[in-house]
Amino acid sequence: MKSVYGACWFTELKFAHYACLEPACGVDGTASAYVFSTLNVLKDSRQVVMAHRLVNWRTDNVADTARFGVSILCGPPTGGAGFCDRSVVPVVKSIAEWRAAPDVTEVFSLDGEDPPATGASAEVAAEKRTSYTVRSQLVAETSDRFTLTGSPMGTGVRCDVARQLDPAGYVRGADCVLRTWYTPMFDFSAAELPIAETGRFVRDVAPVGRYAGYPGTSGGSAGFTGPQNRLFYDVAARQAHRVAAEARCASTWGPFWTRHSGGLTNVCGAYPVDESVQGASATSSFTVRPVLDSDHAEFLRRFTRFLAENHVLDGDGYYFYPLP
Repeated sequence: MKSVYGACWFTELKFAHYACLEPACGVDGTASAYVFSTLNVLKDSRQVVMAHRLVNWRTDNVADTARFGVSILCGPPTGGAGFCDRSVVPVVKSIAEWRAAPDVTEVFSLDGEDPPATGASAEVAAEKRTSYTVRSQLVAETSDRFTLTGSPMGTGVRCDVARQLDPAGYVRGADCVLRTWYTPMFDFSAAELPIAETGRFVRDVAPVGRYAGYPGTSGGSAGFTGPQNRLFYDVAARQAHRVAAEARCASTWGPFWTRHSGGLTNVCGAYPVDESVQGASATSSFTVRPVLDSDHAEFLRRFTRFLAENHVLDGDGYYFYPLP
C-alpha cells in the first residue's frame, strides 16, 4: 500500500497443466510469472487506473502460445448502488506477447450514488459517499485440466463530492480514495523548531492512539487507542473540546498558565486534538500542556493541511506518527 490515492501488489502466477482430464493424470507442463499491479486514483477526477506487469516468465513444456492474463472487475460491494463504466475487463495474451509487451493499463470511471448511512448528518449525506471494489484475478485460457494460483489484487474505493462542495479546502486531491486498507498517518518531527513544543507534547503523551509499532516513549498516556476520527461539521463540539481543555490547563497550572517565558503567550495543547471525535470532554480521557501559541498554530496548520490533502472526511480515521 502506498497512500490513500495509490496501492500496489505483487503475486506470482503459477500454472500447472495436466496430461489429461482424468484425476489420475499427472502434471506434464508448468509456467510461472511475476505479476505486479498498481491501482491509482486520478487527480481531480472520479476515475481510477489499474495497471499490471507480467514478467520473468519461466516455462517447462508449455508453449509460448499459451494464453494467460488478468480479469479486472469494477463495481459496488454487495448491496451498493455505485457502478463503473466497465464491470469486467479481461486482459489475456500469449506468453510471447507478454514478453514483448509486459504492461497493460485500464482506466475506469466510477458513477452512481449510495444512499446515506443511517444516522448520517445532512452535511455528510450531501457528500454522497459511494463505495466500489476494484480488483483483478489471474486467468488462463484453456479447455484442458489445469491449476492456476496467485493472490487476488485490488481494494475498496470510496468516492464523494466533498471537494466540489467546499472548494476552499475541506478536502483536496481527488474525488476518490482507497480507504478500505489504508488509514493515513500524520507524521511530523517532534524536534522541528516551528512546532517543537507541540510536537514534543504529542510525542510524550501519546504512546497509544498513534500508528502501531512506533517505539514507546516516556510520559503519561492520554488513555486513548487510535485511530482518531475527524470532527469537521460539528463546530459546537470542537468548541466544547477547547473549553474542556483550557479548563484542565487552568486547574493544573493555575491562573497564569497562558504566560510563556520571554513575555510570550501559551495556548492549551490537547491530545486527542479538538478536531477529533475523541477530543477533550468531561467524559473522555485526554491530556493537556501549555505550549507556545505560534508553535501550536503552525502545528495545527500542518495538521489541517494533512487532513485536506489525504481527503480525510468528517468521521474518517487517521493516526499520529511522531518522529524524532
